[in-house]
Amino acid sequence: MNIEEIVKSIVREILPLINKKILIFISGGKVNSESLISTLTEFELIDYKIVMSEAAASVIDKRLIEKLKGKIIDSQDKLNEAIRDAEFVLIPILTRNTLSKVALGMEDNLITIGIARAIMISKEIIAVRDSYDPNNSINISEGFSSNSAYNSMLLNYERILDSFGIKIIDSSEFRETVRNKFYNSSLQPFSKKKINSSGKYTESGRNENAIRQNKLIKSKKEEIIFNSSILTVKDISHILENGVIRLNEGTIITPLAKDYIYNNKLKVEFS
Repeated sequence: MNIEEIVKSIVREILPLINKKILIFISGGKVNSESLISTLTEFELIDYKIVMSEAAASVIDKRLIEKLKGKIIDSQDKLNEAIRDAEFVLIPILTRNTLSKVALGMEDNLITIGIARAIMISKEIIAVRDSYDPNNSINISEGFSSNSAYNSMLLNYERILDSFGIKIIDSSEFRETVRNKFYNSSLQPFSKKKINSSGKYTESGRNENAIRQNKLIKSKKEEIIFNSSILTVKDISHILENGVIRLNEGTIITPLAKDYIYNNKLKVEFS
């Protein structure tokens, strides 16, 4: 590799991270918390704004937070500005407490106030379920998943957050999801094909490329080419039975989206 190719490679790696502003909400959970935050320290050029609960400040290693080199948000005025400026919002640690409050519309601290406001302005939000998930192996080993009725309540709250547009993932998907968001922020608009009566695909109008990225249009049998890094049930809730969803390799499909795909006999293809 010559010098010019090396320089181009470095620029490709660094340029997407410059001037990116990300807002992080950190609650006081312990399940995989250090590994999740450590993942964010790998992207040193990101401008992080951080909102922490008192519980998080007491259980998470202060040195790990310092490695993020982010600015701590400690007032509502600063919070409002951070929400407006953020490209998207991350909730790497979503506790049972915060999950429940957000699902019920409660705003009693900077964490829940901030998440509620981000939801209300339709800011993109990505949250990790591990801390509250009754099916997480750590929660099971601690005995926190023994009450099936309580588990159902938590999973119902998760469905509510999903309906708000929050993209909920597992910790195992976090690094890939974050990396895709950081490096693929300028995605091409989706394209859409309709199936005519003979069963052959025909291109719908060129003007559809002007439609906002990933907005799904309801029609009879259809193929949706989806270019985002995470597919949620909200993204596909208007696709009718037997539709086709074409995704990029590595796209994360949330559990609720998987259920919708199965129940509606949708076909998923990767390109």
